[in-house]
Amino acid sequence: MYRATLLLSALEGELSLIRSKLRPLLRASSSPCQVVIHGESPPLQRFYLFDDQELAAAADHYKQQVNDWAQSLIAPLASGKVALELSYIWSKSLETAQKHWESESDLLVVYCPGKRVPPRFRRVIEQSQCPVLLLSDHPWPTRLSLLAAIDPFHKSDRPADMDVKIVNQALGLTRALNGEVSVVHSCYVPAYMVKYRSMIQSTHQQVIQEFIANNGWRKLNWRLLQGEPSQTLISYCQKHRIDILVMGLVARGLFQRQMTGSTSEQIMETLYCDLLLIPKSSA
Repeated sequence: MYRATLLLSALEGELSLIRSKLRPLLRASSSPCQVVIHGESPPLQRFYLFDDQELAAAADHYKQQVNDWAQSLIAPLASGKVALELSYIWSKSLETAQKHWESESDLLVVYCPGKRVPPRFRRVIEQSQCPVLLLSDHPWPTRLSLLAAIDPFHKSDRPADMDVKIVNQALGLTRALNGEVSVVHSCYVPAYMVKYRSMIQSTHQQVIQEFIANNGWRKLNWRLLQGEPSQTLISYCQKHRIDILVMGLVARGLFQRQMTGSTSEQIMETLYCDLLLIPKSSA
């Protein structure tokens, strides 16, 4: 059981699709579940200093629209076992609200209409201290297929236990949603090392086998992919119809991100499936 917070942009997305994904998540979550609706700032609010009644009425009408939309979303989901706490944020900054919900949440769920992460939520996701599940417009089948992407060859910005967290979170969500999970690792061999390809691939395969065995996951299906991680993961998810990709979210410095980027950032550019991101600070 986990405590969840759902973050949505006001008036965006197909309600039936959102509810179809929230139902199984809510069945596995602890009550109450927080639902946070982020709306636009009241229209032309700088003119409120002049007590413009027409502008104030427009803002009130917009807020009522958002409230009606939110109520229509959560009303069919509420039950005796699931309590939903609804709140609204009208300011551009989400930092204050984020501190509040993270102190009471084990999972942040963000709905991303149109297969793209809303720009206003990017900073929230990057700074999250708990796992973040990005829900795309991709509908869920009866039985979900999850994929845990690991990287046993740790770099200086990646803690050694990150892969354990990724697999554990994938296993936990798999049990909660009654799905199936497998593990992959992408082995990239640069052009100048091609003649050593077999040696490199053999080393990667050995490391994955040891990682699986050392953690008692011998029954887990795993596979070594060949190529640049973001490309191979997207291709694999599309080919095998993966519903949720689970991977690490590693914070980098601004300069390093501009120069090299990260696999999670590249995959977030277009969501080909739902994405569960595990920050290094998560349990």
